[in-house]
Amino acid sequence: MQNALENSTPFNNPIIRFLSSPRYRWLRHTLFIVIGLILAFKGDVGVNDNRGPEVRRAVILADSISFVYIIALIYLMLQVFVPKLLFRSKVFLFSIAFFAVTVLIFIGVYLIDHYILVPVNPGYMMHIEFTFIYFIQVGLVAAVLLASVVGMKVFKKWVNDVERMQELQQVNLKTELEQLKSQVNPHFLFNTLNNLTVLTRTDPEKATQVLYGLSDLLRYQLYDSSREKIALSKDIKFIQNLLNLEKIRKNDFSFTIHTEGNIDGQALPPFLFIPFVENAIKHGATTVGHSYLTLHFKVDGGRVQFSSENSKPAVKQSTIGGLGLGNIKRRLELLYPHDHTLEIKDEPDKYIVNLSLPL
Repeated sequence: MQNALENSTPFNNPIIRFLSSPRYRWLRHTLFIVIGLILAFKGDVGVNDNRGPEVRRAVILADSISFVYIIALIYLMLQVFVPKLLFRSKVFLFSIAFFAVTVLIFIGVYLIDHYILVPVNPGYMMHIEFTFIYFIQVGLVAAVLLASVVGMKVFKKWVNDVERMQELQQVNLKTELEQLKSQVNPHFLFNTLNNLTVLTRTDPEKATQVLYGLSDLLRYQLYDSSREKIALSKDIKFIQNLLNLEKIRKNDFSFTIHTEGNIDGQALPPFLFIPFVENAIKHGATTVGHSYLTLHFKVDGGRVQFSSENSKPAVKQSTIGGLGLGNIKRRLELLYPHDHTLEIKDEPDKYIVNLSLPL
């Protein structure tokens, strides 16, 4: 059964969980810094070359300052500009901040090169010059680096937002379902107590039988209907007890319940069929003449087919309420979106309901 309440988080991939879960926050930052250290000192530590000790010390110092400087700018971007500007839809201001950080990275790299490396190795061909060409070269690398970390930040926020929205949807769905169920139960009790009021005046013995039957039904509602799923056989038994109470109230009323397929062992959310039965009793029963109700439950191919046919009184009854049918339509939409069919026919002499649900 495709129950809308059973949807779990859509991001169960361990890599996505690592990138987005707050649980791994410090591990992500540690890994990022370690990778940054490896890239910053790659080729400059533990490598035997013909550079003198003074040049090697200058290179290590330049690498260290560059690493701290660039990491600081990256975290400025991630912790300040992204949440304060990008996530607040201030795209233009964020673009200016992005460009400014790129310029600062170029200026910082140039100054470190000019004041630390050039004095100890002035003839080296790879020194950075303060020109537009070098700005494009260094700035492009800086922009790609910044875009990568910003992209990860945006991806993380997107994953968290989707999960938060899904969690909120599930909470709202459960709340709405509970509200709908709480409307179905008083509706049933309202009808039964109305019947009991009539019987206490006309037939006290039958009223006693109704009270015993009502106690069984309320016991079912208290202990079984609160579950997310109940056995289909129990739901059918509940309907049978309900119809027995109706038969006591009105002698010229008959009902039949047919079952087909493997009914035992099947589970569904409670009170999916009761509103249709209540509606059939409310609109189909008449105080004059014979009335009937025929129910059919069929389990086949991973689905349950429910059909109801009840007589229609010659004179339309004046009824109060009408909450149950509208609620069950909404509940079916919530529980089985695009995976259930409901057909209600209002023919001249009878009402017919056909409902198909996945198991």
